[in-house]
Amino acid sequence: MSYNSGPMLAYSHIGNPLTTDEWEALSRVVRTVGDSTVFRRFIEATNPLGPGIQTVPTDTVIGITEGYKHHSEIPEGGIKIKARASGIIPIISKDFILHWRDLQEARQTGRPFSLAKAAAAASSCARTEEKFILFGHTPLGHTGLMTVEGRGILTGLGWREPGDAFANFTRITRYLMERGHNGPYAAVVHPNIYANMHRVFKGSSFLEISHVRAILSSGVFKSSLLPPGGGLVISTGRQNIELSVSVETSVAFLGARKMNLPFRVFKAIYLRILRSDAICTF
Repeated sequence: MSYNSGPMLAYSHIGNPLTTDEWEALSRVVRTVGDSTVFRRFIEATNPLGPGIQTVPTDTVIGITEGYKHHSEIPEGGIKIKARASGIIPIISKDFILHWRDLQEARQTGRPFSLAKAAAAASSCARTEEKFILFGHTPLGHTGLMTVEGRGILTGLGWREPGDAFANFTRITRYLMERGHNGPYAAVVHPNIYANMHRVFKGSSFLEISHVRAILSSGVFKSSLLPPGGGLVISTGRQNIELSVSVETSVAFLGARKMNLPFRVFKAIYLRILRSDAICTF
């Protein structure tokens, strides 16, 4: 079996088995699927910091109250840094193997080789990223949106009756607004809650979710990782929450093994929660 010896992409093993076109097709599907997470649709991400960046600092901000006028004296009660932590950026990865005969068949017949296993590996990484963002990772000392200290917590909300979702999200956004977070807001809910919002809102000819989206202008999304009846609302913006990306979703060749071709889909990301009171969970 002959390997292509043309130009290699970053993270490729020295024995590069794919042509340039094959690498482009593989990288494209991995990037598309691997970045298709719910939270990347409303949490701002940094440009890739580089694979050598293994930690990122996170400041927890407190003392954010109303400003006031003063003349020459230095006012008290300014905004302060409560804590500064340096978090380790974890690597999320999943391996897959391309059988050497499948690659040879694709080349001999002129058909593209199957990217299903690459897409499945990228999907696994995307789901792990969502778990990490939602719940953190206790062994690494990371907290998530649903577990961070200082977030708002509302309990006892009902979601079954028409109009419940609109009333609940009105209450939650008012709660965040009273704490100085004026939006725009985004929500992630369990699929059952999301489905219940697709009913005609009482007194109108529109679905309830249309009225909810008027309040949550950054979007309403669903995640099966959440418990039934659970979810969260965030006041979006880099000043509150940011996703630090050390390595964007990538694919690497690990070196031929028993004639077959193992690859690794991986990324390195870290959730920086700067103002936890910009989050309200339920």
